[in-house]
Amino acid sequence: MEKINIKWNYTNSIVNNLIRINKAKEIVDLLEIPISIEEEIKKEIIIKRVHYSTKIEGNSLNLKEVKEIIEKAKELKERNALEVRNYYNALIFLNNKTEMNITEELILKVHNLVEGKKINHKNDYRDGQNVVADSISGKIVYMPPEAKDVKSLIIQMINRFNLDDNIPIPIKTGIFAYEFVTIHPFWDGNGRCARLLANFILKSYDYDLKGFYVMEEFYDKDINDYYNSLQMGLHHNFYFGRNDADITEWLEYFISIMADTFELVGNRVKEIYINTKEEISIIDTLDKMERWLLIL
Repeated sequence: MEKINIKWNYTNSIVNNLIRINKAKEIVDLLEIPISIEEEIKKEIIIKRVHYSTKIEGNSLNLKEVKEIIEKAKELKERNALEVRNYYNALIFLNNKTEMNITEELILKVHNLVEGKKINHKNDYRDGQNVVADSISGKIVYMPPEAKDVKSLIIQMINRFNLDDNIPIPIKTGIFAYEFVTIHPFWDGNGRCARLLANFILKSYDYDLKGFYVMEEFYDKDINDYYNSLQMGLHHNFYFGRNDADITEWLEYFISIMADTFELVGNRVKEIYINTKEEISIIDTLDKMERWLLIL
């Protein structure tokens, strides 16, 4: 049975960025901001997650167009629009999920939604060899494991994630994201599923900053850096080094992007909190007539 025997090490970069992540997490967890503002931020973030994650895969719709598709319930036929709606449906499904375990059933359901199928559609992994090719040159960038090995590799990935409790959640999430796209279990939708499931993991373990962050936006700022960090200069064939790779380089990238994203959210929440407190303090100094006029 084929196995993935990845390796990684703590580095100064990883440790320092884990500290930044947890500091930002504490800020967001501790500072309360008005519910109305929370809800507006969450709506904004959902739209951004859908936009940037689908854009990474080549979707040409802009942020405004994505917002309109999400907010207007109308029949869609154009491929990019359908891709956006499907991704949104998968994201909402995971956001509403109360059971927090990573299972094979969950992976197949998420893929169904990403592909625009019913959630309980009878789904399975790819039954042949697919490749990731350069969109311009056509050169093979990555050749994933053979179809016969996919299911066992997915089961190994799930078991390893669920059993290992000694690794910080951000690192476990980065490992899971790498393994998923490396196995490339489906003909299409692998990157989108990997990012959806990574966000679900962070949410499940209370690392979602109340749903305020968008790592995909940071990936999109330098998409070549994102892909190069996944590739790490390894051989394009899974069986020639990727199955037992040292993924420290990828984890350094993943954790640094997470730290930058979380720090940005922490600063935004602090700013909203301070401004809200100042507004409350001003209102508290007004007499009844002044407050009434302010409301008008």
